[in-house]
Amino acid sequence: MKLMELINEKVTIDNSLQSEIDELGELTKQIDKIKEQLKPLQKRYGEVVENVIPVIKKLDKETISTNNFVMRILRKGYERETFQYKEGFLNGLNKVNKNTKKILQQILEETKKLTQINPSFSVRPIGEGVGDKLKLWYKKFKVMVKKLSKNFKGISDGNKILKKLV
Repeated sequence: MKLMELINEKVTIDNSLQSEIDELGELTKQIDKIKEQLKPLQKRYGEVVENVIPVIKKLDKETISTNNFVMRILRKGYERETFQYKEGFLNGLNKVNKNTKKILQQILEETKKLTQINPSFSVRPIGEGVGDKLKLWYKKFKVMVKKLSKNFKGISDGNKILKKLV
């Protein structure tokens, strides 16, 4: 199969699905645009919060009002200590005898959960996808050439050794 055939290969889909995919693309563009507009606002918000929180802690009030807004503290910040149970369990496995280790591994297997991960996808304009495919194919080709060159080097080294023996 030629490279141009792979690039130009299209899957036929019905018009309703095609219009929904186009709508996803447009929505993705709008979301990206809004995210870019949000970045400086979020940065400034973080700076203001860092300045305001210490003052609010000193006032020790739950509600503070200004001319335009009412700020109500829903939950005060605090530090929480958490444990990494799996790491502790796996570290403990190395410190017990074989029978206990086997039982604990069985318990670990019994407590495994199956979680469904929702699919993620990206919708981009048509021009962007071709370059990514070419880069991916180039990387695969490059890896294959490296593997083959190592094999050929081993064969040529073996031939040199055989020539010396003969």
